[in-house]
Amino acid sequence: MKQELLKLLQSLLRGELSRTRRRKSGSPWLIGGLAVAVVAISYFLHEPKAPPSATAKGAELVCTVKSVYDGDTLTASCPAGEVKVRVFGIDAPEMKQEPWGDRSREAFRGLLPRRDPVRLRVIDQDRYGRVVAQVFAGERDTGLEMVRQGRAVMYEQYNDSPAYRQAQAEAQQARRGIWEKPGGQQDPATWRRLNPR
Repeated sequence: MKQELLKLLQSLLRGELSRTRRRKSGSPWLIGGLAVAVVAISYFLHEPKAPPSATAKGAELVCTVKSVYDGDTLTASCPAGEVKVRVFGIDAPEMKQEPWGDRSREAFRGLLPRRDPVRLRVIDQDRYGRVVAQVFAGERDTGLEMVRQGRAVMYEQYNDSPAYRQAQAEAQQARRGIWEKPGGQQDPATWRRLNPR
């Protein structure tokens, strides 16, 4: 019901803005009222975040994957609510790092079960409010597997695991994923510095 109302209000707002542009006049009260209604309904439709106690360091959460943003970020539906997750210990190419970002996201999606739950081992929370966690599909550490496949690099600033270091060395030697050819695609952090949002 609320979704339909939101779509109706958005449609009315677009229509009124279009008429205002054509006529060079319009009702600022009507436009303002529609905009406020869209914002209010959007706020009430937004799913709540999991409470901080559920995402405390060391917590283990069993969740399902709702969506995958890129090769190291996903949104999970957990019993206590929706959680945005940054995968611990890896740094994947950004989506605008073509074609590496798309390839990384698709590889990550391929590691995650479509219906079965994943297990999140909470490590920390980052400056953007995301939960930083190891993500396990069955017994497989998906972050480690992304590094092994050459679809992400070990985030050495935060991760000093010998297993990740070895997986990255093997991917480099085998020229897998981002290591298949030389270039800047292997260092997402440098790419972000050179291409600020």
